[in-house]
Amino acid sequence: MLNIVTVCGAGVGSSMMMRLYVQQSLSEEGIEANVEVADIGSVNPDTFDIVITTSDFADLLHASRAKIVRIDNMMDKSYLKEQLLRTIKEI
Repeated sequence: MLNIVTVCGAGVGSSMMMRLYVQQSLSEEGIEANVEVADIGSVNPDTFDIVITTSDFADLLHASRAKIVRIDNMMDKSYLKEQLLRTIKEI
């Protein structure tokens, strides 16, 4: 099973919204995954297959073994879904 984390500054705002969108996208595609939220200060990206975050935080996580999905417009659900599915295919 895939392990995915959505990351923001505090782990309670945008990461929670992205988590919801990710879960909806995965459900629509019939893909099972564990989706968690975290803040940038406490996340260990190497324990996840995919990290979804904004470009600012993605730059801080570039050395991770996880695939990084950069999302700058969190309201664009179709872009998030497209990038998520593309990344899953790469794994």
